[in-house]
Amino acid sequence: MREVMRDFAGLIMRGTAFAFLIASLLGVLSLYFLPAASFSAAAIGLVGLRLGAARGVLLALAVAVPVAACGYLFPPRPGLELPLLALIGPLVLGAAALLHRDGRQGPPLLLIGAVCMAGVIAIELISGDATAFWKSWLQHAVKGVKGATVQGFEENGTLVLMNGLIAFLVGASAFLTLLLARWWQSLLYNPDQFGPEFQRLRLPRTALAVAVALLVLAHFGRPALQMHLLLVGIMMYAFQGLAVVHGVVAQRGIGWTGWLPPYLALVFVPQFGAVGLAVLGAVDALANFRRLPAAESRAA
Repeated sequence: MREVMRDFAGLIMRGTAFAFLIASLLGVLSLYFLPAASFSAAAIGLVGLRLGAARGVLLALAVAVPVAACGYLFPPRPGLELPLLALIGPLVLGAAALLHRDGRQGPPLLLIGAVCMAGVIAIELISGDATAFWKSWLQHAVKGVKGATVQGFEENGTLVLMNGLIAFLVGASAFLTLLLARWWQSLLYNPDQFGPEFQRLRLPRTALAVAVALLVLAHFGRPALQMHLLLVGIMMYAFQGLAVVHGVVAQRGIGWTGWLPPYLALVFVPQFGAVGLAVLGAVDALANFRRLPAAESRAA
């Protein structure tokens, strides 16, 4: 798999024409197969990480032309008129610019989380009722999915969380896409860089303080908004929690079995896995577990 990914990343970086062709084909495919959006955005992000933000932006603008043209000529299913690439692409580019500048993954994650929180707040304030906003969107979107109904979302309680869930998914997709681009870059140019860099991922303490303050303000101002903001916070600190797991496992020399449990939890019980990792990440923002020397960690 590493060899295949390295060859694919090498093809992207062979030249501007190759990068444009690959990102465009994947971008067009993403109109009808959503996961392709991450690979298209990762290709653009790889160019931004290696050659700078300006080159990444130029590539993104060029890719937008065929994607928009295909979306107009061959409309995707209802609800997907705005391509997923248009949502995560700018986030990945902005995050890649920060990562290219100082080599730390914390600031890009903070940027993505801040934009997602701003989006959650904007939808709540502009629409006046985020639940009604997303219900209207779902009524349009379910037309393209056989057997799907809005009532199903209402009955399982998903509808009232939609504002936060969409932000959670967009933010997580954008950061995972950035990590994919960074991994490709590492495979091509710095084979041993990606793991240690991710293990050092850490959000500043002030970010936790601001997040808590927003939750408190939302509780007294718009209680419905509180849960939506909390979901974005869980997304952000779950990544930090995962970095803690990888960092401590590497520090203690445990091997892959040490980080397997949280991934199994994310696959089989994602709601509990994400919350558990987020709690670990939030506590690490205060305690900084990865500062412990290896000898102390083994003795604990």
